[in-house]
Amino acid sequence: MGKAFDFAQAKLTWLLPLALALSTACSSQPAPPPAPPFQATVSMHDLMESMFDPRADAIWESVGTIVTAEGTFEKAPQTDEEWGTVRAAAISLAESGNLLMLPQRTGGSEEWVKLSQAMIEQSLRAVKAAEAKDKEALFNIGADIYESCVNCHKRFHPGVTSVK
Repeated sequence: MGKAFDFAQAKLTWLLPLALALSTACSSQPAPPPAPPFQATVSMHDLMESMFDPRADAIWESVGTIVTAEGTFEKAPQTDEEWGTVRAAAISLAESGNLLMLPQRTGGSEEWVKLSQAMIEQSLRAVKAAEAKDKEALFNIGADIYESCVNCHKRFHPGVTSVK
């Protein structure tokens, strides 16, 4: 009779090369690709004037209470298109926050990045409020966006004491 088949030996014969191959594959991770060549192309003033202010104004001016000699009026988007405009402004403001975090603009400041991220977070909340057509939430979030802007200005541009 022939020799009996040894299952333990067969397992070891297959598992050992497999384990070796897997450990080698896991230890040789490819290097991450280099960062894209992001470049700041305009001054901070121009960026604020052309991108941030108009988007923030669109949010701030979308809801509120207006008191005149004729009476008190509530202002809020009325149509899907108007809500869409506010939503688009909030999306643009959130994404514009990433422009603040370009290495050329951060100056290596962790606080700058933290304040930029706070503005992005508040803007994303405004996106959700616009999607929900929640004028009260949008009003309150507008105040939070304003506060995030003012906090950054206080720290990094003290000459700007308010946001228009």
